[in-house]
This record gives sequence, structure tokens and C-alpha cells, in this order.
Amino acid sequence: MIRVAGIQIAPVFLDAQKTWEKLAHRIREAKSNGADLVTWGETLIPGYPIWLSPSCGSKFNDLQQKIVYGKYWQQSIDLENSEIIDEMKELAKELEIMFIGGVAEKSGGSIYCTLLTIGQSGELLGRHRKIKPTYEERLVWGDGDSSGLKTHPLKGVKVGGLNCWENWLPLARAALHLQEEIIHVAVWPGSFGLTQDITRFIALEGRSWVISTSGLLRPIDFSHLKEIDFPMKDVMESHSKSWQNGGSMIVNPTGEVVAGPLIDKEGIIFADVDPLVAIQERQNFDISGHYSRFDIFNKPLT
Repeated sequence: MIRVAGIQIAPVFLDAQKTWEKLAHRIREAKSNGADLVTWGETLIPGYPIWLSPSCGSKFNDLQQKIVYGKYWQQSIDLENSEIIDEMKELAKELEIMFIGGVAEKSGGSIYCTLLTIGQSGELLGRHRKIKPTYEERLVWGDGDSSGLKTHPLKGVKVGGLNCWENWLPLARAALHLQEEIIHVAVWPGSFGLTQDITRFIALEGRSWVISTSGLLRPIDFSHLKEIDFPMKDVMESHSKSWQNGGSMIVNPTGEVVAGPLIDKEGIIFADVDPLVAIQERQNFDISGHYSRFDIFNKPLT
């Protein structure tokens, strides 16, 4: 058995260090409950760029948008030179636990939506930059590539993951299926409307265990910010309900929801994963093997 945990929390918005400290506390809590794998939402550190739509983020050459982009870039993670990443590695090694979760990664003057995988020995196993940011996300995130579309071993089982709407891309899912993925991690900014259907579909398609882990953002989560750094603070605080309501859940290879959904609150969901259940379900439909027929589909059809 592999015990997996989905950590659903709100960031300390635009404060990478404080968000990491909050997350690290929850990781220790998950470990105390026996977790072998912990996950968290898309770009939890330092937060999802939720301000774009309500503040006219597409307005060209706008000073307010530039100010917030600069703050977001400052708080994003340079994987080659980050104390937070060093602390993540140390904690993973100390607890002998695998981490898969989202950060905003900076390189040059650009920012990427990145899914990190850190192994039980504290090594950075994977960095997957979101292949194609969605809609207004393109105003702050650059395009990723295929180099991070890899699975990684955990107790002899292959684990992979994708960011948000990448989970709707058939070829992205297929790239992980072909690597015999047993546990799939889908990270989201936070919306039960997104996780409720796609989580079950991925599980049924791949005959895989699927952990959908979301973030959470409420009007109160912007109260600590100063308007000089975040000019649209009033707009974000005046919203009448959650900007992102979570929706974390875990589904088994038969499509059954075994944990969650967790909505409009912080918390941790757990499940005990039996890899053999996935193999049993692949007896009649194995997209990672005999049923895929990639000997046909990996070349032009005539």
C-alpha cells in the first residue's frame, strides 16, 4: 500500500516564504498520518494569478499590471538558487516522503507554471512546465515543453502528474500512460467544477489512481497585501464568495471517489493506494499496454 495525501490550503498570497512555512507544517501533519506521497495545488507558491480577469489584465502597457507582475516575479522560485527548494529537499529526505506540487518558477524575466517532483531521498526528480497556459494565464506564464512529461518511481510504482487543463489533453495523458503510470497527480488552482468530472475520467481511462489537489483563495486571503504592491486589492477583497473553492478529491481505478471532495475549506485528504487494483482493472483495458495499439498510432495513417 502507498498512502497518498492531498493538501488543500490557501497561500499567503504573493509571499513565497510564508506560504512554504504554512505548507511545510501541513506536510508534517500528513506524514504523521502515514503519508508516503504529498501533493498540493497549482502554483500554490506564491499563488495562482487570479487577479488577471477581474482587473483587466489584458490592458496593454498598464502600470498596475506591471507592478503586480513584478511582485509575482519576485516571489516566484528560481530552481537553481532557492532556499525554499533546498528546504523542500531537506524535508523530503528527513521525512522520507515524495512531494509533487505546483510553484511559479522564474527564469530570466519570465515565469512558468511548474509542477515539481522531489523524491524520498531529497533529490529534485522532475520539473514539468505547463505546456500551454490557459486563456489569461498567458499574460503571466510562458509556454513549457515536453521535457517534464515523465513518471517517477515510488515504492516500485510509477507516479506522474499534470497541471490543471493539461489533464484535458489526450496526448499529454497518453505520454504518461505509455510510461505505465499507476498514480496520477492532477494539480489545480481550485474549482470543484473542474475536478468533479475529469478526475473520474482520468481514472477510468488510465485505470489509474488519481489525486486531484486544488488550492483555495477567498477574499480574506488578500487582506495582508499593501495596495502599493497589489493595486487591485479592493477588487479582490470585495468578492462575495471564494475565488477558488478547492474541490480536492481522490478516485480509484474503477472511478469511485474514495476521498473528498473538500470544498471551501483547508484540510488534507488521504487514501491508501493498492497498485494491484490498477493492474486488475487493466486486464480488460490497458491503455499503457495491449489495448493502446501505439504500433498503429505512432505513425501517419494512410
